[in-house]
This record gives sequence, C-alpha cells and structure tokens, in this order.
Amino acid sequence: MNKTTLHWSYLNFKDVPMDLYLYEDLEEVYLKENFITTIPKWLLNVTTLKFIHLAGNNLNALPEEMYLLENLEFLDVSNNQIRELPKTIGLMDRLQRFNVSGNELTELPAEIGALKQLEELNLSKNHLKRLPIQLSECQRLHELNLSDNVNIWHIPERISYLPSLQSLSADRCALIYLPVALSKFLNHVRIFHNTSITHVPMIYEKFFQTFYDNRSKATPMSVSHDSFFWVLEKETNTSLLLPFGTRRIFSVPSLDNQVTLYDDCIRAVQYLGRFMPLWENVALKQMLPEKYIYDHIVNGPTARCTMFNCSNPLYTTYYFMAVKRRGSTSKQIFTCYFCSNHCANLWLMDNGKKYYQLDWEVCDL
Repeated sequence: MNKTTLHWSYLNFKDVPMDLYLYEDLEEVYLKENFITTIPKWLLNVTTLKFIHLAGNNLNALPEEMYLLENLEFLDVSNNQIRELPKTIGLMDRLQRFNVSGNELTELPAEIGALKQLEELNLSKNHLKRLPIQLSECQRLHELNLSDNVNIWHIPERISYLPSLQSLSADRCALIYLPVALSKFLNHVRIFHNTSITHVPMIYEKFFQTFYDNRSKATPMSVSHDSFFWVLEKETNTSLLLPFGTRRIFSVPSLDNQVTLYDDCIRAVQYLGRFMPLWENVALKQMLPEKYIYDHIVNGPTARCTMFNCSNPLYTTYYFMAVKRRGSTSKQIFTCYFCSNHCANLWLMDNGKKYYQLDWEVCDL
C-alpha cells in the first residue's frame, strides 16, 4: 500500500499495529495519546520513516537500535516514562528535532553531542541535574528548552554560547545565575523564573519585563562552591554571585589593559579548540601548568563583553558594573561585563542617560 503519512493517534493502541509494516514509502506516523509501551524491533526496519510522533504513551525506554531508522529527522516521545536515553542516540545523524519533554530523565548521554544536524531539543519537565558539555558540539542547535528541570543550577557557558542558538528556555529550574556568554543570534528567552537569581546580565535586558520583579520570594541557593565569586551591591545591600570562573574584577573607571596574561592564554587555546573539541584531548589536562586552566577551557568563556560590537570572550578577569534604570520603578539590578575600560566607557557614553552605576565591593560569603 502506498501512503506517506499515517494518523493513528487517540485510538487506544497498546502496541504499534503490525499493519504499519505494510505501507511502502511511509515517511510520517502519528501515534499520539495511545497506550503503547515499547517501540517494536520490526518498526526499525521501516527505514523510509522521517517523522515519528509518540507523545503521551507509556514508553519507558528507546531501543538501542533506534539508529537503524537512518532517515529519521523528527522524533517526539514527550510525556512518557523514559528514564534514560541509549548511548547509541548519537548515531541518529539525520535527527533534526527531538522532543523528550515530560519524561523521567536524570541525565543525558555524552553521545548526544554527535547529533550534528540537531536543530531543536526539548528537555523540559524532566529531572535533569546537569547538561553534558558535549551538547555544545550540536552546532546547528537553534532551540533549546530546559524549563521545569528543578535540579539544574548551571547552564555551561559553552552551551549557551552555541553559534546558532536563537531560543533558550530555562524557567523554573534552580539556576543560581544567568549565563553571560550568549549566542549573538538569541531572539527568544524564557529564563527569569529562577528564584535564586539576584541580578540580570545586561545582555538579557531586551527580554526583561518589569513584571518579572514580582517573581515569587527569593529562595536560598541549593549549592555552594569554593570558587564562587561574590559582590556586595551597596545601595540595596544585595549579594551578587558572578559567573563561575571569575577570579578578579575591576571597577569603571579604572586603568585599562588589566586583563591577565592567563586570560590571553586561555583565549588563544580556545581558538585552537574550534578545530577539535578540547575535552577529547586526554593528554591536555596533564600538560597544562595549572589545574584550573582545563576547567576554564572545557566550560568556555565566563561571559562576553557587554559592548555588542566587541563581544570579546571573557574568562577570569574583566571590568564590571552594576547598574539600574534611571526613573524606573523596577528594582532589578543589571550587570555589565567588559574586556577593557575602553569598552566600558563607550557603553556608558551610549547608555549613561538610561542607567546609573551602583557602588559595589568584593565580599566573601
């Protein structure tokens, strides 16, 4: 039988009907809101399939051989009970859109970074605690949804810095600060409903609305680390946690060119990393003279220069400002990060009428 699309949703199927195997040239199949518990092995022989929609079933796993569907571009298995993804997920090299929201995932396999064609990834409403840094190898990823993973406290900057990323959602997670290294092409952000966050990097200002000031009461941070870097903002006596990896910051105005040689070296090594993922170089960690260098290289830039026309990557030292909007009822503190005093002054020339600086001092908590 010749038919390219089957609509078999809402039919109370407990299994994928064998009749599906009879359709030649089948490309799309909709099996939403049934009671299907497994993806049968015989289905993996229907290699013409490009689109499978299995949302709202009773799946608890994906088969290891899922990659045999060599032409699959769209896979929706949202709202099931899947607890883990097979490591062979990375072999599905034509997959472009993957929705695994509303499941029971606690972690992702590192092999997900091999999905070079992946454009949309929905991981919302799971139980993830962290994201594998290898996800940053999905260079075509333009939509990432992490919302309602209540244990995620940090988005690796290398992931938020993905070159094609246009949409990032991470509402109702446990983020302790917002990543400051963002893709230049980002045009949709839903990330402000994280109640441990005390300040908003200026790079998010165009997405921020005053109603976010009325978020639920701030909650204490659920994690701690020896390398956390805190600033006390003096006007409201608020402690601000700066991006992970920060070691030293400079006020504005200040002497120019104070960024350290250490940062220049990391930037140079990162440039080489464009040609080979550095975490795949096992010997690198042993060769580097300081143990923190490897972590900085793997995680990626701490921030990007707030001066948009510059956008230089920042690592451990940078020029810092905390500001508020002039004449606004908003209590929100915005933060700015610069590669040089020169960039900071240029930004102030363009924005000094809209914002005023807040006094701050480095503090220990």
